[in-house]
Amino acid sequence: MIVGIDLGTTNSLVAWITREGRPEIIINERGSRLTPSVVYFKNERQVIVGELARSQMLLYPQQTVVRVKRKMGTPFRYSIFGREYTPSEISGLILRKLKNYAEAYLGREVDQAVITVPAYFDDNQRQATIRAAYLAGMTPVKLLNEPTAAALAYNLHASGENNLLVLDFGGGTFDISLMHFSEGLFEVMATGGSTELGGSDIDDILVRYVVDAVKEAEGIDLSQDPVALQQVYFHVERAKIDLSTVQETTIVIPYIALSERGPVHVRLPLSRERMNNLCAQIFERVESLIEETIERAHLTKDWVQTIVFVGGSSRIPRFREVVQRLFQGVPVTFCDSLNPDEVVALGAAIQAGIIEGRIREVELRDILPHSLGVLDDQGNFVPILERGTVYPAVASRLFTNTRDDQEEAIVEVLQERDGGRLISLGNFCFRSERKWKRGEANLEVVFHLDESGVLNVSAVDLDTGRTEEATITGGLWGDGGGIDFPERRGPGLEVL
Repeated sequence: MIVGIDLGTTNSLVAWITREGRPEIIINERGSRLTPSVVYFKNERQVIVGELARSQMLLYPQQTVVRVKRKMGTPFRYSIFGREYTPSEISGLILRKLKNYAEAYLGREVDQAVITVPAYFDDNQRQATIRAAYLAGMTPVKLLNEPTAAALAYNLHASGENNLLVLDFGGGTFDISLMHFSEGLFEVMATGGSTELGGSDIDDILVRYVVDAVKEAEGIDLSQDPVALQQVYFHVERAKIDLSTVQETTIVIPYIALSERGPVHVRLPLSRERMNNLCAQIFERVESLIEETIERAHLTKDWVQTIVFVGGSSRIPRFREVVQRLFQGVPVTFCDSLNPDEVVALGAAIQAGIIEGRIREVELRDILPHSLGVLDDQGNFVPILERGTVYPAVASRLFTNTRDDQEEAIVEVLQERDGGRLISLGNFCFRSERKWKRGEANLEVVFHLDESGVLNVSAVDLDTGRTEEATITGGLWGDGGGIDFPERRGPGLEVL
């Protein structure tokens, strides 16, 4: 059976298609629709995932992992009880938890899943997500971009045409997608956003506000106490949520520390206006990213007919004020018919139903968010698949060797991020059966981007027909890690 999974920074969800053909969230063993993306290591052999892990975070922060989605596709390692864990391994534990309670709820084996990822995820991050699924005992039949999943859920029974702006403001990422919908066809026009901007960044700012206030009043630095700091994070997140419905709240944390004068308690008023001022740069960044995405698509604001809010952080009043101000005077419809926390998982379930043949066929045309290419011998990035390419897609470039008696060529595969920053996706070596003279080789490097936006690379010697193939599986560290390559040289590859 195929289910749909939203593997989120803060919370994760799993959904399925009912016998009546409706997408439905599967509740976990605690009766909750949301499962915190938190992993707690009780000891060397026992691991707890979800709400109970979140509660243990306050007492055992060094044994608890949060926000792992932010580390996907990086060389970061978690060291717990003397063992190191990759982000994929941690995410695999979360996915296994979702798999287990889905199987208990449905009474059948769940061995396949459509898993959603931010549209702005690069190949390293996508590969890390695939690895996590396999570690959880599931085959990821498709990686579905989160904004596309949300659009699927909102427009499942829609007809006619619509121009959508999907704004997915989650716990750890901000995704922007411009889409055109017409009679069952979803066509992505442009993507934008940041994988390093989300509600957790607001939490960080508010935590710093509390820590600074206590330090000024009591002379105690709570940031040096991991247990106290986790308490601050816990209460700050609750305050942030409260301020979506009220104008002012109070952060109250009793007995958080001990000073020479006795116990230290936190009682700090926080207004919505104060939070907005503290987080002004975040909302300015949100505004600029939206404008950049529309401009990159060579569209205007009046092209947008419907704005879809996705992700828990999209409930923040200041976020919505920014969006409404951007589109002031433009006749747009704001969609709030579905829970923004759940819509991505529902969309993933719809995609699962399409794959199973249980839901009418819907065609998706998604695009590549970053250019993909290789490094030549001069250290220049040579694009092979350009940003904005609709996938699945295949493209190639012809290269030759750069010196006499050359027997091999290293193919460095890179992704070009915003600002021209190059991220390594990995490399492989093409070895010749004979020594080339300079400029003699005719090597065709072929990039194949599959339906999940995952890259496969091959190099073909056009003179002999010999082929070397490689699935790019995580850069140089084996867990989807990327690295900046400001001046690296790829040995012996020259563009023809």
